[in-house]
This record gives sequence, C-alpha cells and structure tokens, in this order.
Amino acid sequence: MHSERLDEPIKVRADFRGGEITPLLFKRGRSRVRVMRVNSRWLDREGRRQLCYFSVTADSGDIYQLRFDTGDLTWRVESVMYEG
Repeated sequence: MHSERLDEPIKVRADFRGGEITPLLFKRGRSRVRVMRVNSRWLDREGRRQLCYFSVTADSGDIYQLRFDTGDLTWRVESVMYEG
C-alpha cells in the first residue's frame, strides 16, 4: 500500500440524516468513487469553523480521507491510501 497527499476539492453526495453526515459517493475529476464504508469520523476546528473528517473505504478498496468544512459547505479529499 502507498499513500498520496491530495488536498483537492470534490463534489460529494452525502446523507445528512439524524444529525450525522455520511458520505455516499464523491466525484474526483471525471471519476466517481462509491463509498462502501465509513471507517471513522472526527471533528476539528479552524477558528470558528467546524471541520468534519471522514476515513472512508471506496469500492476499489482504496482508503480516502475526506473533509467537510461547515463554514463554506465545501468538501475536499485530503489523501488516499491505494490498495495494492
């Protein structure tokens, strides 16, 4: 396995049900990545902004770290660990 730092803006389809955010699918360039499992979630702050982090396993087996910024409602993919 090898990892890569990305820090790229992405478009995400997520479920915001019951006060919990669950990423379901995201678009990175022309690629669509289906989230198979949310491995972990955690919160952080940057000034007054709350940042929601997610470690997710994609249908490819790759593990991505996603970030949702509640201040400007944007998503970024921060890194990926490639399977194989």
